[in-house]
Amino acid sequence: MGTTMGKNGGHFLDALPSQATLHVVMLGLDSAGKTTALYRLKFDQYLNTVPTIGFNCEKIQGTAGRAKGIHFLIWDVGGQEKLRPLWRSYTRCTDGILFVVDSVDVERMEEAKMELLRMAKCPDNQMGRSHQEARKDG
Repeated sequence: MGTTMGKNGGHFLDALPSQATLHVVMLGLDSAGKTTALYRLKFDQYLNTVPTIGFNCEKIQGTAGRAKGIHFLIWDVGGQEKLRPLWRSYTRCTDGILFVVDSVDVERMEEAKMELLRMAKCPDNQMGRSHQEARKDG
């Protein structure tokens, strides 16, 4: 679920050298669990966190499956309403965007949907097929 296929039917991680570092931005509303997820990936345990003002950044090495040996530089960007206009600055020239949603927070689901759609419609975040192939080849 949620995987991206290349033009020959392969997984996008298959095309990367094992020493690659993927730059990924983690976005979502405030209190969605972004920082908790980041530090769970980094330290394999749950840590108490405080609201993110600005960003957190961690380098995490994949340890299983197709991600094994691949490094991910993950930027966890604050989700408070006043910080959301800055998201565009973090998403330029990234390899991926993770949008975290707190599925229990039903009252804010529409707000999360609108922010996700806003990010998806941003021209800087849309990568067409020709751009994907150029990055794969170069």
